[in-house]
Amino acid sequence: MDTASLSTLERGAGRVERPDDLNETAQILRASSGSVLIHGSGTKQHWAGRVREPDLVLYTTAMNKVLTHNPGDMTVSVQAGIPLSALQEHIAGDGQWVALDPASAAAGATVGGLLAAGDSGPSRLKYGGMRDLVIGATVVLADGSVARSGGHVIKNVAGYDLAKLLHGSLGTLALIGEVVLRLHPKPPSRLTVSAPADADQATTAALALAAGPLEPVSVEWVSGTVEGPGALIVRVQGSVAVAQAAAQGTIASLARAGLEARTLEADEAALRWSEH
Repeated sequence: MDTASLSTLERGAGRVERPDDLNETAQILRASSGSVLIHGSGTKQHWAGRVREPDLVLYTTAMNKVLTHNPGDMTVSVQAGIPLSALQEHIAGDGQWVALDPASAAAGATVGGLLAAGDSGPSRLKYGGMRDLVIGATVVLADGSVARSGGHVIKNVAGYDLAKLLHGSLGTLALIGEVVLRLHPKPPSRLTVSAPADADQATTAALALAAGPLEPVSVEWVSGTVEGPGALIVRVQGSVAVAQAAAQGTIASLARAGLEARTLEADEAALRWSEH
């Protein structure tokens, strides 16, 4: 959301608050009445409907800290207002990443906003969506009470899985204050294979890939490319040798489906995924 939109939003609001921790957030909601608009970085304010002229706009962007990171357990606990890109940078030094690549991350999408919106990206094919990566959540309800679900270990089955309920709720059920995420090792090599294809060709080729042993990370069809009616783009990963073998196997599989594919250079692949 640009500066003009933010000022318009704030002018239409009865009150604007920017808490920086869970306790302050709970106190604000406990003392509030009327309608509330929960606002992260604003990358998905146009999704569905939202509160018009709210009595309170509550920004989560000051709640942007990494609370705990346990590289050995492959988990991280964060305040919900932290941008996903900042979190990825924080954990990259340990060779880890949150296996999530939504387009909105480049615009500053927050972890809480991604959970509330149910946003994901092409890597969902292998890793699942945000709902599959959250192992714990702390939320603040409309009356200011705090509820917790899950924990800090991946194999945790105690209690009701609140994160699954909140996934895609668009802020209508509670304010997401803190999130615990499972992490994955960052792959040493990622390669992209691309082939011109219309929708029918891409469907046939994608089904063949799904039935084969290659296990690609992402399989996407992009319509209306410079190559013609569209292109199928497939991402594979692993060690350098594994990724190269998977790329060659993907090219062979697509050839059997009647498509002429090639492995993209790193810069071209980055541009293709960015455009997509």
